[in-house]
Amino acid sequence: MKKLITLFTLFLFIAPPAFSQELTLTEYLNWVLEEHPLAQKAKLNPQMRNAQYLQVKGLFDPVLESKFKNKFFKGTEYYSTSETSVSYNTPYAIGLIGHFDVNAGNYVNPADYTSNAGLLALGVSVPLLKGLVIDERRMAKKRAEILLEAGNLEQQLAINELLAQSVQLYSDWYFAVQKNEVIDSLVKTSERRFIGVRDRYRGGDRSAMDTLEAYVQNQNRLLQFQESKLEVIKARIALVAFLDSPDENRIAILNETISPSVNFKNELAPFRSGQTLQAQLDLHPELALYANKGESLHIEEKWKTEKLKPKLNVEYHFLNKDFSEGLPSYFSTNNYKWGAEFSMPLFLREARGDLKMQRIKIQENDLNTEWKRNQLDQKTLALSVAYTNTLSQQQLAESNAKLYQRLLQAENSKLFNGESTLFLVNQRENTYFENAIKAIELDRKVQQVKIEQSALWVLNFLN
Repeated sequence: MKKLITLFTLFLFIAPPAFSQELTLTEYLNWVLEEHPLAQKAKLNPQMRNAQYLQVKGLFDPVLESKFKNKFFKGTEYYSTSETSVSYNTPYAIGLIGHFDVNAGNYVNPADYTSNAGLLALGVSVPLLKGLVIDERRMAKKRAEILLEAGNLEQQLAINELLAQSVQLYSDWYFAVQKNEVIDSLVKTSERRFIGVRDRYRGGDRSAMDTLEAYVQNQNRLLQFQESKLEVIKARIALVAFLDSPDENRIAILNETISPSVNFKNELAPFRSGQTLQAQLDLHPELALYANKGESLHIEEKWKTEKLKPKLNVEYHFLNKDFSEGLPSYFSTNNYKWGAEFSMPLFLREARGDLKMQRIKIQENDLNTEWKRNQLDQKTLALSVAYTNTLSQQQLAESNAKLYQRLLQAENSKLFNGESTLFLVNQRENTYFENAIKAIELDRKVQQVKIEQSALWVLNFLN
């Protein structure tokens, strides 16, 4: 069994490395934006808002209507009525309508009788009080215009969240590989040490206990290597989990023929200071969404204020009995019909309650905006402090790891010169390993803070 493990380990270190190709962070993010289902879903948001806007514009579409009725019984034509109209609600308060009616028969209401020549009417309708400044149609159209911008902001936030998760997955992969490489180098060192101690034991210069200790140390390193290798595999799987179908890139990553870029940390956007970001606070998309919602609420408030007014609608129609003498000559103020409609609730309790609720919604949105602003401000300051402290710790840990590595190298030299013991070498190696892994973990935290800042501020994740 010992021979088998030794041969397997030697094969890992002596065999030529497989062809390796780097996948940069930029390439990976472009891949995510192109193929990830959530990226495709985010692109549907503006399309949905455009569809809603088109739907609302339909409220102003001209409408053509036509009705025909005829009754004939026992040789008598009771009535024959035909009504055709075209109506158009303009983007303003005025409504336009055109009628052409042909009503005849023995029992047609005399007020509706037009003879077989028909009657043409062109008219307008105007709300003089409620609905003059704004009505439901115009309110819906303005809100839909605002939602168009909201759709772009929502898409930006959704894509940003997806990119943040993707960068984090790439970071996990990168640092898992870094950790694996450190342990890999220690496995090779412990393997060479074991072989050297074993050869010296065979020559009578070392005890069997030293050989056993070197072998146990090598086995521990192999176990750590396998654990770190499993972390790399898990990170690779998570990296391409969004792909359902077998893809060449996916297969290459899972088969370990693609490695993370060594310039990963340089690809990430630099950390911005809290003061720089606080100066741009009003430009944050989440605050822009609250402002967008506030604008929509104010438009609703304007309409609900309008509903406090009495309803007074007036309509006026020019009449012309037929087309025989032409339109200009026959339309005159002598031939017309008009009407007015007035209504008003006596207490206006429904309208007043509706307006009061709307103003409460506006206050809630203002408070939510202020709360979100405070959250962004606090998180920005917290990330600035975390970045400074973590970077300082990482630099110190990296410096310590290099010093412990030099001590380990010196202790190894003393061991093979017969001036040290295997116990001291193992202690030095364990201390170096702990500090090297600690430096990697702290470096990972530094990059995590940069990722969180980019995610918080919807910044470009790349330089």
